[in-house]
Amino acid sequence: MKYLPFERITYRTNLSEQEVLTRLSGFVEPKKYGLGRNPIKDYEGSVNENSFEISRVIRNRNSFLPQINGAVQKNNNGTQIDVAMKLHAFVLLFLIVWCSFALFFFIGITVRDIGNKEISVEFFMPLLMLLFVYALTMVGFKMESKKSKEYLRKSFEAEIIKES
Repeated sequence: MKYLPFERITYRTNLSEQEVLTRLSGFVEPKKYGLGRNPIKDYEGSVNENSFEISRVIRNRNSFLPQINGAVQKNNNGTQIDVAMKLHAFVLLFLIVWCSFALFFFIGITVRDIGNKEISVEFFMPLLMLLFVYALTMVGFKMESKKSKEYLRKSFEAEIIKES
């Protein structure tokens, strides 16, 4: 999943399940909507009995900010935290629609150029648009996911045992 805006990480820590959830509650505040919000903590979302849904609080706008879902479970060697980072569903839907239009225009231009037996400059425009949106998505997502991975690792005093 290295080339997609989706990551799965498994952490292992010597902390108890309850201690992990307490630490989570310490840096996660309930989600607030609207303009005059003044975040106090680093993440917002919800922490439940053995799971959490959070996202990092940032001052600027980044539509590609990872949505982080996690599950906390006890195992033989301490506590395991399984985390999945993915794009917001609306952003993913928008990207699919946008890329579909670019692909539609690419096919149309390709058919036209095959009929004319020549390749025009317009042939490369949809490809460049797709490449640009892919690069923008990956840079925006990976920058933030890297910060969150490290923050969670430090907060849980954990080691990453699996990453995909």
